[in-house]
Amino acid sequence: MIPLLEPLFLGEMRSYGESLSCAPQFPPSALPVAQLLSEPELLTRQLHSSAARFELQDLRPVASDWGNRYLGALLPPLVAAATLLHHRFPAGAGEMAVSLEPHGAVTGFHILSLGESLPEADTEERYDALLRGHLAPLFAQLSRQSGLAQKVLWGNAVRWLNFLFDAAQGLALAHGEQHVAAVAADRAQLLNGALWAGEENPLYMRRRRAPAKPGEKADADGLVPLHSQCCLYHLLPGQSYCGACPLDPVRVRSKELITTG
Repeated sequence: MIPLLEPLFLGEMRSYGESLSCAPQFPPSALPVAQLLSEPELLTRQLHSSAARFELQDLRPVASDWGNRYLGALLPPLVAAATLLHHRFPAGAGEMAVSLEPHGAVTGFHILSLGESLPEADTEERYDALLRGHLAPLFAQLSRQSGLAQKVLWGNAVRWLNFLFDAAQGLALAHGEQHVAAVAADRAQLLNGALWAGEENPLYMRRRRAPAKPGEKADADGLVPLHSQCCLYHLLPGQSYCGACPLDPVRVRSKELITTG
């Protein structure tokens, strides 16, 4: 693990910090992300490899699953550094390489330098390369190759960011109110603002809530939060609707979904 990240990824969180490595050269087996995005056949190959593993013809749930695993390796170290340390690792597609297993799964990312410390930088400056220089072109290409709506991919990113900000909030509590406020500010800027750098923010999504099912833990008003977008995992073999899916037939039949935002 990059030494800078060691204090942030302890215990069961350690594996999340080990997905990013830094060396003067990319590993020979790694694929530059810019090449993955500029040569469509490379990404198509990854999707078809994953589809063969699932024995599926429909590439949409495959692309959602592949993209979600990609985010699971990419986001934790970058978000932890950007929010908790105000440090920006190289995050644009032209600055990173990715390691892929033969069946298409993402195993890690590689950078050539440690980037820079930005103690006074705002959220936009610390996150823009990741959002507009990496995720935006990745999601556009995944959508073209699979037919999956980009909003599903951005919805997956929202879930990861909420998970990571929740974890960061726990770490920040041990270091004072200033750090807690910094985590809250980044979450609000990334997820609650309709605009990002003067343009539409794809991470800003309507929020859905629904009456709790028997046994579910609900908020004080009896409602539970749902995901903004269905990830289509229920279309994968052996999978079903997750507990917070807005397309769960039980939720839909209730006709009581409440949308805000």
